[in-house]
Amino acid sequence: MAIPARTKKILFLLAIVSVAGLGGACSGDSGSASLEIAQGDSIAFIGNTFAERLHLFGYFETLLHSKYPDHRLKIRNMGWSGDEVALRPRPFRFGDMHRYLTEHEVDVIFACFGMNESFGGAEGLPQFQADLDALVEDLQAHQYNGASAPRILLVSPIAHEDLGGHLPDGIEHNESLRQYTEAMAEAAEEYGLPFVDLFTPTQELYPTVRRLTSNGIHLTSYGHWTVSQIMARSLGLVETIAAVSDTGNPTAESLRRAIYDKNYSFFFRWRAPNMEYIHGQRRTLPGAELMPEELEQLAQIIEQLETKIWEMPKPRPEEVWRELPPDRPLWIDPPLYTDIQVAPIAPVAAREVPTEPPDEEPDRGILSVEDALKSFHLPDGYAINLYASEEEFPIANPMAMNFDAEGRLWVANTPTWPHPVPGQQPRDSIVILEDSDRNGVADQHIVFIDKLNMIHGFALGDGG
Repeated sequence: MAIPARTKKILFLLAIVSVAGLGGACSGDSGSASLEIAQGDSIAFIGNTFAERLHLFGYFETLLHSKYPDHRLKIRNMGWSGDEVALRPRPFRFGDMHRYLTEHEVDVIFACFGMNESFGGAEGLPQFQADLDALVEDLQAHQYNGASAPRILLVSPIAHEDLGGHLPDGIEHNESLRQYTEAMAEAAEEYGLPFVDLFTPTQELYPTVRRLTSNGIHLTSYGHWTVSQIMARSLGLVETIAAVSDTGNPTAESLRRAIYDKNYSFFFRWRAPNMEYIHGQRRTLPGAELMPEELEQLAQIIEQLETKIWEMPKPRPEEVWRELPPDRPLWIDPPLYTDIQVAPIAPVAAREVPTEPPDEEPDRGILSVEDALKSFHLPDGYAINLYASEEEFPIANPMAMNFDAEGRLWVANTPTWPHPVPGQQPRDSIVILEDSDRNGVADQHIVFIDKLNMIHGFALGDGG
């Protein structure tokens, strides 16, 4: 296999590092690396589950804004679970990676790969090396910002944590992960790219600290809190980490919350839960008629939330981790969207500019309860009645339903199908309907959980 020439010049150089030190979590010397961040940079994270889940916890992004408080950084997380260096499955008509990097005029790319590919073992290593070379050269061949090639930083996978029980011990997998991490380090050195080794320091941490992963390879909240410190120390963004305190740092946590709200909103624009209505064959159906306008609304919301981040007070970089991750993760509570202005969308009828208002509402084919009941054709001996309707209970667009052992009907509702409304908290819910007098008609309800996003189904367990 021919080895591609690696002679392209980029804007910075660095030393390849292996980070072992982490203030408050482990001992040892931290490495150093060079990362160039300029005023107004647009930064993108690409890669696998590790990259994607950075947007849920936000520690490293909080650090970047704290380190460069006046830079007005534009940060977009384009990670996608399952992505590999040469494999990026996307919905029909979604478009390739370059489309979105160009749309956001990206200057800096954090490329997080190696975990998924490592399951190919030693046999898959040569192909991974070739694919990584091809990716770097492909990215460097573009000028997403219109002026220069992107500044690329490679981030290795973490080590496999041995959690015992029925989970794999990770011994063989860690040998594979070590080889893939070394391959990434070699590529970084050849191309003159910054490199963050997460494998070595996490492997050293595992025997001595609380668990960092939920299943051996996917980080918990505490894992992201810890690994973001490794990344910050590795890149020379902090020299020391402030000790954890009971009071934490409210400024840091407020900033992290604002960053999550922005990322949440970007996620719904970049990776909407029902992309078939945006890119696919359903984009021409009535349910998708407002999607172009709603995507523009989301862009306005993201811009306002990002401006809020720029204008917020920033903690000192070393103070970002002053508080341990709370028991209730940020992503449990969707954004409130206070102080956010969303331009209204004109109704479809209004766009046609009618000369006179309609005399009555158009017939949308929705039957009355009485007419709906009459429309059923039942076998002899059967009868049908209305159990519950949206006129009496908070139910709409039921996506799934199931009776429990007590005879209560659980209903999953999606009132904003096919997409959440921009600038509003999600309104999907699970409602429990109960017929207390057993006359075949629901007479009371409980909202079991609300503020859900595009719920598709549920299962009853633990005794109901």
